[in-house]
Amino acid sequence: MSLRELVKKANIKAKKGRILTSNESKRIRSYGHRAERALVKKLRENGFKAVRIPVSASSSEPLPDVFATKGKCLYAFEVKATSADKVHFDHAQIEKLFSFLAMFEVYEKKLAVLACKFPYKWVVKSVSEKNDYVVSAEEKSTFIFT
Repeated sequence: MSLRELVKKANIKAKKGRILTSNESKRIRSYGHRAERALVKKLRENGFKAVRIPVSASSSEPLPDVFATKGKCLYAFEVKATSADKVHFDHAQIEKLFSFLAMFEVYEKKLAVLACKFPYKWVVKSVSEKNDYVVSAEEKSTFIFT
């Protein structure tokens, strides 16, 4: 039985009152994947060595969406794309970034970074604590691409 059928059987309502169609779900995922690829391109244009880690489903493995290196620094990015005014990053996503970074002892500096693609604007913030974060489109980036 599919997840959609289980939800219908249990009479559980979706967050916004409706269930996404398969095409809508694919469109939302592809929007996120395009943002990840755009971030990799932006990083490479600014001298970073960067790769996107395509993970098709949520995993218990501590994998970021994108990771990059520059000099003696390692960066782990969690990427979100939205047309809304805010993006929420939960504690578990941030924990995975820090767990990924902890595996690489050879790097002198390691940064966990939240990258939010809003319409016509990126907001990119480095984080130092394992908390929930909400990033607004009005915020300024604290991460510099140089």
